[in-house]
Amino acid sequence: MSKGQVSIPEPNENLPSLRSTAVATKELVETLAGQRGDPRDVAVTWGDLINLGLVTKQDIPRDIGSNRFQRAG
Repeated sequence: MSKGQVSIPEPNENLPSLRSTAVATKELVETLAGQRGDPRDVAVTWGDLINLGLVTKQDIPRDIGSNRFQRAG
């Protein structure tokens, strides 16, 4: 993020802690979706890259969304 990285606090079992976590998560999602903050911080999607002619549909990995970076066991 341009003005400083957003840190989502770990929630505890009390209402202020849960609210703090929810508000930080909401802010991050809104920033990535372009609903608030600096336009430079908006997430770029595969659709954006296709529309710009930088990739084709065939360039999108087939296992996208399968958490392919997660290590086994």
